[in-house]
Parts: sequence; structure tokens; C-alpha cells
Amino acid sequence: MRIPLIYTGVVCFLSGSLHVSQAGTIRHDVADSFYTSLAQQSVYDSVGFLTWSIGSIGYMASGTLIAPDWVLTAGHVVGGTDDYGAGVSGMIFGRGPTYSGIGITATEWIPYGGWSSSAGNLWAGVDLGLVHLSQAITDVAPAQMDFSTSLLGLRGTSVGYGRSGTGLTGMNTNHGTKRAGQNLIDAQGGMSPTMGDGRSLILSGISPTVLFYDFDKPPESVLSSMGSTAPVALEYLIGSGDSGGALFIEVDGMTKLVGVNSFLASLPYPLDTTGPSGDYGDLAGVVSVQSFGNWIYEVTGVPEPSALSLLLLGLSGLAMVRRRK
Repeated sequence: MRIPLIYTGVVCFLSGSLHVSQAGTIRHDVADSFYTSLAQQSVYDSVGFLTWSIGSIGYMASGTLIAPDWVLTAGHVVGGTDDYGAGVSGMIFGRGPTYSGIGITATEWIPYGGWSSSAGNLWAGVDLGLVHLSQAITDVAPAQMDFSTSLLGLRGTSVGYGRSGTGLTGMNTNHGTKRAGQNLIDAQGGMSPTMGDGRSLILSGISPTVLFYDFDKPPESVLSSMGSTAPVALEYLIGSGDSGGALFIEVDGMTKLVGVNSFLASLPYPLDTTGPSGDYGDLAGVVSVQSFGNWIYEVTGVPEPSALSLLLLGLSGLAMVRRRK
């Protein structure tokens, strides 16, 4: 039997209203301190929080410093009221183990052109945005991006400031504490991976620029949505507030940025009765940066021109709209 994820419509954005607490759902049998400690490793110092307002409502998400004055995040974080950036005000980027409300003011926020023109279509795999800061951050090394490594099957580390909980409870806290956890990159759009019960999960109609991983429960393999049924030691699923946060891999002993957190999804009812709540069996959708190096370079000058020979060319949707604070 084949289960069509795309037909369920059960997805959720990961930015959240502004509160203070923790990030990402974790294994119920692993201490939370392992996840918060991982997030504080210096290789993840480039990941910070973004806050902004639309009208009277405050929001919080995550982003990654890729140059001293540029932050990479999700398109729906910077899209505002019209997917082009309208209505956003007071955006700042800050860092630290917990949300502090202190950061560098943003001067412009730029959704990827394809995100805007598609009216925020998650399945198109273009949920990316850039934030320009009013001053350079010089006390931390920007993240290095990888544009050539084959990602399927690799262990990735997700970092952000989203909601927390365990795989048993799903998200049940607010946002605000930096956490990192790990998972295997199981699939990408267009594939039909095998679920833990032997059926296929159809990802047709979804761009291959969307990477997927699921939240496996030890030792219940039947709850696996795709890929390996065995959880990794620090199995983890992004939560609301992790939008725009980072997915890293290790390449030749170096930590490289390969993806941007986009959405949560769940299996069709009655396979999953709770929806995309961050519990066991749910999936994360992450946009790979590997097809967007040219756009990032056009806007920011990152990566250096000498690296362009390594890029996977992704020239569609290069038109961009700049919105100033």
C-alpha cells in the first residue's frame, strides 16, 4: 500500500509567537542536557534567533549567520503579509543559549523570489530568505555552506530555538532555548520511501530540494515514517520556532550548513491522530541550500566566486524584492 503524504495537507510552519522557553522535541529516554550542550558547541555559534513584529503581534524564529552581516533563514519568516516582506518591522538577530531580546537590527529582509511568486508553496522547496544586518558580527565565524556532498543517508544536526517536548508528548513548551539534535536525512521530494510497517510513503509532487527526516521511537519500528527504523543517540525533531534554523553535516572533519528548517508534517489520519505536533512518527521538511548558491551569492556575495564551480545551479526565481525596515 502507498500512503500519499501530499494529499493530507497536514503541515505546519515553524515560526511562532514570542515566548521564552526551549527548542525541538527530543527522545523521551535521553536527558535534555545532552541536547542543550550540543547546541553550545562552537561550531553552531552561527545559529541565532530572529524576532520581529507584524502589526501588534511579535514573532520568533531562527537563522544562521553566513557572512558577518547576512543571515540565512526561511522564506516564511521574512515573507510578511504578502510573501514579499510587507508588514515586517523591528526585526533583530541575536545569539546566545537563550532568547535575550538583544540583537542586531535588520535593515532588509529578502524572501527567495520563487517563494514570493509561488505564494508560499511549501512543496516547491523554495522556503528561503535572507536578512541583512545593520552592522557586522565579528565575534563568531559565519557558517560554511556545502554545495556538492550527496546528503541522503547522512546524519545531520539541526539547531534552533523552537518549542520543546518529547516524542511522547509532542511540543508542550514555549520557545527560546537553543537546542541541537540529530537525525538521518531519510528522503527528498519525489521519492517513495518505505515506512516502518512496510508500506510506501509517496512524496510525489514535492520538489527534490525538500529534504525529509522522521522522528523514530525506540524500539517501535512500526512508528517509523521513512528510512531507518532505529533512532540515533540524540534523535530529534524541529519544533515551532525552529523555522529558518540550520541543518549541518560533517564533511572531512568540517561542519557545513546544508539546509534550512521549513515545516513539520504528519502521516494521514488515522495513522496519526495528533497532526504535526512533534511527536514520534512526525516528519521534518528542510530546504537544501545546494540548489540556491547562485541566489545567495547574487544577494550577499557569499560564497566567494571561486566556489561557484561547485554549486548545483538553481537559477529559477532569482528575481528578488527588497523591503527596508
